[in-house]
Amino acid sequence: MNFGKKIRKYRRNIKAISPVIATLLMIAIAVVASLVVYAWVMGYMNFTTAKTGNAIQIQSVSYNPTGEVFTIYVENVGNAPVQFPTNNAANIFINGAVASTITGNLATLPQGSTVTLSGALTSLASTPGVQSVTIKVTTTDGTFSQVTQQFTIS
Repeated sequence: MNFGKKIRKYRRNIKAISPVIATLLMIAIAVVASLVVYAWVMGYMNFTTAKTGNAIQIQSVSYNPTGEVFTIYVENVGNAPVQFPTNNAANIFINGAVASTITGNLATLPQGSTVTLSGALTSLASTPGVQSVTIKVTTTDGTFSQVTQQFTIS
């Protein structure tokens, strides 16, 4: 019996953590967890937005049947300047082939600016009539814009 009394006395002497301290510990754990989640999300967002810096968009394309020339209006819609190849013969593709005559020579297109480029592909004249023409403009870092339109080729 003496042993049972000791156990009961021992149970009465064990004290739990104060409710105030327990509440403070729970708040501290919640704050630390929210800071970790915030740091992870912000790191992820910065990583994904850094990749979308360069972007171009073909605004419109017109065709002049007299010289068989396509006039292409390209806008820099990204958040950084884009670089075009200095030889310019490698940045306009018409139906997958490099355009033969290029005008609108430039090296850098600033953010928000538009440039007019022209290119010709003599093989289009071999099949006159309405044709679906795919025009692709590329930059030195591989950023590109592509559009397909119907033109009457004579």
